[in-house]
Amino acid sequence: MPKLNSQQLSDLGDSFLAFAQAVGNYRMENSGLLTKAQNQQIKDFHWTLLHYADNMFTTSAKLIIEDVEASLETIRDVTGQINQTYHNLRKVQKAIVVAAAGVTLGAAIFSKNPQAIVDGIAELVNSWKAEDE
Repeated sequence: MPKLNSQQLSDLGDSFLAFAQAVGNYRMENSGLLTKAQNQQIKDFHWTLLHYADNMFTTSAKLIIEDVEASLETIRDVTGQINQTYHNLRKVQKAIVVAAAGVTLGAAIFSKNPQAIVDGIAELVNSWKAEDE
């Protein structure tokens, strides 16, 4: 079987997440009909499916950032530049845009959304390098 690429793993993660949500919703909607043992079994399946989805998203994030060191170096470089000269920005709007890009990148990393991480790095770099408008 060929190896899955990051997009395929992300798609699988989406599918397993939807599956887990369906199982969890079923359990909640039918809780009055389930025995204690059935409820526990469905609960266990729900959490296992969530775990699989999470692992697929994590693996996908690792694959999409093929060279983690290069990505980390880019983040270190741009944040180093920002740290040294951010206080000298003349345009308030650029200061806001750069800060927002940093927040977006942080959110992307914590969301484990692989494409959002790549986009967040690019957005931070681009917002910093953009000419003052």
